[in-house]
Amino acid sequence: MFDSPDAEAYVERAAMHEQLASATADIPARKMHQAMAAEYRRKAEEANARAIQSIPRGMTSTLLVGTGL
Repeated sequence: MFDSPDAEAYVERAAMHEQLASATADIPARKMHQAMAAEYRRKAEEANARAIQSIPRGMTSTLLVGTGL
């Protein structure tokens, strides 16, 4: 899967917040960390979509060769 540098950073932040959520017994803090993780995952998806849209049209078919898509 194609990941932009921004998307990778967002995924790392999401993972960090998921770990914090699972490590705390404080229910409001857990909910906040889960919400932040979800938001960072959403941002990662948006960053990937922007990166894919910026690929010139002629290159998309070349990138998909061999992926089964």
